[in-house]
Amino acid sequence: MRDGQGVHVPPKELQVLRLLLSSAESVVSKDSLLDHAWPRMDAAEESLTRCIYALRKLFKDNKDYIATVYGQGYRFTRPVVVLDTPEPVKAVAPSLAVLPFRNLDETAALDLQDRVIRQLSTAFGETLHVMPSGVIAACGASATAHSLVGQLSADYCLSGRFIGSGGQRHWSVELIRGSDQALLHGQTLDAHDPGEALGALTCLVAQRVAGLRPMGDRCGSYPVAVAYLSGLCSVQQHTAQSLRDAAVLFRQCIKLDAGYAPPWCGLADVWLGQAMMNPGDQERAIEQAHSAISKALMLDPGSLPALTRLALLTSLRGCEQAAEVLFRRCLLSADRADVLYFQAWHHWIWGRNQQAARIIEQCLEHDPDCVRAQVLQVRIDAQLAWIGERRLA
Repeated sequence: MRDGQGVHVPPKELQVLRLLLSSAESVVSKDSLLDHAWPRMDAAEESLTRCIYALRKLFKDNKDYIATVYGQGYRFTRPVVVLDTPEPVKAVAPSLAVLPFRNLDETAALDLQDRVIRQLSTAFGETLHVMPSGVIAACGASATAHSLVGQLSADYCLSGRFIGSGGQRHWSVELIRGSDQALLHGQTLDAHDPGEALGALTCLVAQRVAGLRPMGDRCGSYPVAVAYLSGLCSVQQHTAQSLRDAAVLFRQCIKLDAGYAPPWCGLADVWLGQAMMNPGDQERAIEQAHSAISKALMLDPGSLPALTRLALLTSLRGCEQAAEVLFRRCLLSADRADVLYFQAWHHWIWGRNQQAARIIEQCLEHDPDCVRAQVLQVRIDAQLAWIGERRLA
């Protein structure tokens, strides 16, 4: 693939390329290449030289991807990620239970609990196991915070209460260690803007839970985490102004830490959101999103969020089958709501409205408050209604 378009590679060149990729950044001898690409044949070295020349032509401006090591052989100079092998076993993520906030009626307390759980799950992905609200509810609605912490066997618990008087709204939150129920941190957050309060709460968890990093493992500083998580909150609001705010925050992340990949995915989401809202400027938005994803993949070639967005961009550029392959790979990830949203968009642009409608419903089952999924669902439903009216006419 190059820029969303398929590139034909002749069989011998493809075999040589595969051999180089399988030993990426290591030298592969000429004899080894000749033996494997031309088995049981007395092939001349000129055949290999022609293959290398053809491959470099296919790489166009990136001819240096294949380096000649004189007297030894050839070396593919860039890192390579295999997409169709099982993920390596990961370290067990710490677990966290979010208790219902006190000083609220039952419905409001449960709604806020669900919002906090979704926010933390979105922000940290597989690096933090956030317990579902149903598991916590099963321990008993009348249980005290002290007894809940003991019953849940979570590494950490987040407890909070609502404080409201005279137009002031605050959350008093406590982060508790599960093993000995010790208070690790207590803080009062201004909850006048719930979105900002959720961002501040997420940053508190990122700072206090040992070894935790938001959506990646190369975030080098707390200010970068704050800017990134605030950007995520703005993207989730999915308005023209919130997308502009998110772009500023993600660019601030990149300025502070140019080697951290997730903000580039965030910028791609900003451009894709603008493409959805303003079809007249879609081509430019897609180009900008593709540039951002290219940067993310250079920094983290195995990033599933980046590959998910690459799948949609590949589809938007007209390469349907390649997009399908990428989506199948990305659906193995934990954040299925994210992948399902982009996959529904993919089917929608190819006119498969019924399939898109089913997938966006699945997305909203995973994340009922996802605004951009709600917007896409309205558009898909409108398209289906229009088609139905035309058939009746």
